[in-house]
Amino acid sequence: MILAVYSRKRAASELVAEYALKLFSELSVNTRYARAEYTHDATGAPMFDVAGAPFVSVSHSADIVVAAVSDEPVGIDVQFKKQVDYAAISARFGIKADTSDDFYAAFTAAEAKTKALRIPLAESLKGDNSDVAVFDFIPGYTLAVSGSGTPYFAEYYDVSEPSESRESLS
Repeated sequence: MILAVYSRKRAASELVAEYALKLFSELSVNTRYARAEYTHDATGAPMFDVAGAPFVSVSHSADIVVAAVSDEPVGIDVQFKKQVDYAAISARFGIKADTSDDFYAAFTAAEAKTKALRIPLAESLKGDNSDVAVFDFIPGYTLAVSGSGTPYFAEYYDVSEPSESRESLS
């Protein structure tokens, strides 16, 4: 199982990652990691500070933050679909894309796989990423998740916000 959490407000990465871990722990009936804290390893990769804790991946773009948690290596990427010369970028990196949507799907899939497998982005861009799940359910963004298992999604809300603010995000 992969639990992916997203925030429509620019929440701190560690808040979204720790919320994802809390939900993951509850869903997997393994609460011993629920209080682990988000940090980074010596290479800068995200992790939780408890030995044996689940894997974590984090990404942010514009005002969206996403985090994925899994018992196996996982990668997540989100990209705001801004206007770019996708044809030129695609040609430069060998991405097969006929449209802007194709470009963002290919790029986010490669980024997610890079994070999951800890391989160079250039290798992911040229490789087969058909096993990476790509989603467009957040308007204006493309989201990709790489890892074993079915991704489940939840939205993070800052509990200090008034409820009317949360309702307006739906």
